[in-house]
Amino acid sequence: MQIRRFRAPDMRQAIRKVRDAVGPDAVILSNQRLATGEIEIVAALDYDGSLPSSMAEKKAPKPSAAAPVQRPEPHQDPSADYLERIERAKQHSSAPPFSPQPGSFDLPPLQEDKEDPAVEEALSVKNADSARQIQEMELELQRVREMLEQQTAANSKTNPIEAQAREKLKRLGLSETVVSRLLDDIDLKGREDDWNRLLAHLADYIPIRSSNTELHGCIAFMGPTGVGKTTSIGKIAAQHVLKHGPGSVVLVTTDTYRIAAHEQLRTFGRILNVPVEVVNEYSDLNEVLAKYSEYSLVLVDTAGMNPRDSNLERQLLMMKRARVGLKKLLVLPCTSQRQVLKTVIDVYSQVQLDGCVLSKLDESASLGEAISVVVEEGLPVVFIADGQRIPDDIEPARAHNLISRAVYTAEHYGQLYGALKYGS
Repeated sequence: MQIRRFRAPDMRQAIRKVRDAVGPDAVILSNQRLATGEIEIVAALDYDGSLPSSMAEKKAPKPSAAAPVQRPEPHQDPSADYLERIERAKQHSSAPPFSPQPGSFDLPPLQEDKEDPAVEEALSVKNADSARQIQEMELELQRVREMLEQQTAANSKTNPIEAQAREKLKRLGLSETVVSRLLDDIDLKGREDDWNRLLAHLADYIPIRSSNTELHGCIAFMGPTGVGKTTSIGKIAAQHVLKHGPGSVVLVTTDTYRIAAHEQLRTFGRILNVPVEVVNEYSDLNEVLAKYSEYSLVLVDTAGMNPRDSNLERQLLMMKRARVGLKKLLVLPCTSQRQVLKTVIDVYSQVQLDGCVLSKLDESASLGEAISVVVEEGLPVVFIADGQRIPDDIEPARAHNLISRAVYTAEHYGQLYGALKYGS
């Protein structure tokens, strides 16, 4: 009988070593866990039923015939699953049962070990999936890296003609979105007419709602305080009275929140000799509009409120409940920042705006912000107002005229800033 010792990190690998080195006929005499944490198995080849002298003293007494067969406890118990496989092997064996020697048991045949291949296959599949995921992540990172490198290279090799045009457009105050869209649509040739082509194309972007027919109907002017709503109404009313007489215009105000808020509109009414109506808690806007339905032009002045004012919701609700024929124009001052204008549009768009009036062109240092907002929001421009003179300083919006004003304003304030900066 040949006796050999095998060591491995765990029982499964130790048994595999025994099977690979000795074969399926080997008999395990004992197993134990060493101080190093490893499993040591003592196996015998050509086992004849006897034990080596060093292990004889560990032999337990043979069980009686009446008592059930007890499995001796070795230094380290095999796993429950392993013992179960041994019992199944015994039940299917045609050989008569026998009582195993203490500290030993038969090594199961290779073909009956169904745990190891399954575990190995599962581990193999898991490792393959992990490797594939890692490979896909590496490829994705590589693609992102290449895109960033291409973008960096493109930025470093920007067409100088395009870069110059971009700088001039941004000097007008236009947003990056509008500038990029414009340069994408125009193929610059480096010719003298490139700048004029860009400006003409920019004019095509601006939504304009203007017609050759005379202004008529019911029109409400809305917007924050101080944007020029009442002044714009006075200019339009004066122009209409000069053409058609005082019997064709009526002025209406819904501003009852400020002290003497409607006095300016009443002053216009006295000068133009037109009626002025105040809508308050005792009257309804639709009733007033119905009362003056025979007038060719009804101009409604609303309360000017900050977008964060809690009373603004009441004004917006009044406009929502107004009859269908009431057109709603939002007055936007060109002196406001782009983000402020976008916020105002977002708040007042609840009432389905029909267009806007760009006011205070004469006070603005740059018209590009307002132009960018109406282009991005798609809000048609109906009038532009550029002064305090009544009735002169308001006119129907024209895109090319607005672009010319934007270029002139940028050049004028650019020269003024340079003169102030350098003291010339």
